[in-house]
Amino acid sequence: MDREWAVQRPSRSVHSAVIRRSAEIPRHARAFAKCVSDRESSGSYTARNPTSSAQGRWQFLDISWRQNGGLHYMVAARLKDQGLPSSAAADVRRFLADTPIYRWPGPYQDTAFVAVILSGGWHHWQGPGCNHLAP
Repeated sequence: MDREWAVQRPSRSVHSAVIRRSAEIPRHARAFAKCVSDRESSGSYTARNPTSSAQGRWQFLDISWRQNGGLHYMVAARLKDQGLPSSAAADVRRFLADTPIYRWPGPYQDTAFVAVILSGGWHHWQGPGCNHLAP
């Protein structure tokens, strides 16, 4: 299988089970995640904010998260922690670094959200109706 094809279509990758596991919202965060997803993008992975660089289901600010923030490194690290081979995680990291967030496949966007909230970054989405992440 072509490596680029597998990276761009994670649900068809030989590592799809690892990618699904990486993207799974932890039970304690599901209500918060639903609130954030509904508020930020109505659940759309292709959402784009017309007045900022916020993109994707979770409305990551592209300039700070992808270009300067290394969100693609966080995704690759979480994928490796869940069992993705280092070479495959590096392929994913390179693909994400070169791709606007709204064009990232959904499982990678969700993996990014999970990586951020598990590292204590849930406060980035604190706001109307989505104030608390359950312990």
